[in-house]
Amino acid sequence: MFIKHCNKQRVCYCLVCICVLLTTGCASRKTWVYRSEPESISPAVIDKSVAVPPFSDQRLNENSNMAAMYLIPLMPFGWQTYNTPEGGQIHMNSGIWFWKPNEDIAKAAAEELNASHIFKEAFFTFRESDAPLILKGTIKSTKYNGKVLTYGLSVYGPCLWLVGLPGTVINNELMLSFKLVDKTKNTVLWEKEYQEKTDHWSWIYYMQSDFEYPALLKKIMTNVINDIRSNSNSIKTAIKSSDTNDK
Repeated sequence: MFIKHCNKQRVCYCLVCICVLLTTGCASRKTWVYRSEPESISPAVIDKSVAVPPFSDQRLNENSNMAAMYLIPLMPFGWQTYNTPEGGQIHMNSGIWFWKPNEDIAKAAAEELNASHIFKEAFFTFRESDAPLILKGTIKSTKYNGKVLTYGLSVYGPCLWLVGLPGTVINNELMLSFKLVDKTKNTVLWEKEYQEKTDHWSWIYYMQSDFEYPALLKKIMTNVINDIRSNSNSIKTAIKSSDTNDK
């Protein structure tokens, strides 16, 4: 009887450890890494330099971590809802994030634009006066939703992970708006808003990254470059009109 009791305690202890391990993201850190496309060999489409300053941050400053709710019997999951996910100390599949969205996203956008050769050059700067054109960006959302799934079984939920049921489900959202401005006349040459999302499930045997914002930005920047390129004639006409009026 004593041996059975010890075995039962050991099983409970192991299950709790698995829950804690998953809900604390295994303490793995995440760092922003963005790789732009290879530099284009084509000549610049718009023969002007563009400065990309840090993006304006208009996100809600509200974070909620209710991951421990999975401990309540019959509660199917615990959850995290982060509007500023870099502020969370733990995430479902990771630990702390080293990420400055307003600077890191702006730097990545500048690198991508510079490699595309749409403009004569594009660069990140804290001084908008460094170029005749300015690409202003606004961060509307970096919402993070995560759930740890215990199927209403509280600390016994991880038993189902061991037989193949998913342990977490993650959603990342990135919403950005862009505005290309002619500094000489303070006129808007082009503007548009973009939104990308990703959803994925993770298993205890295959834990996917819950930090997918670089990949989401890659998709957005591909669309930004295509849209600016397709509107390049109207942009060049507006710039030429502004230059003519200055003379």
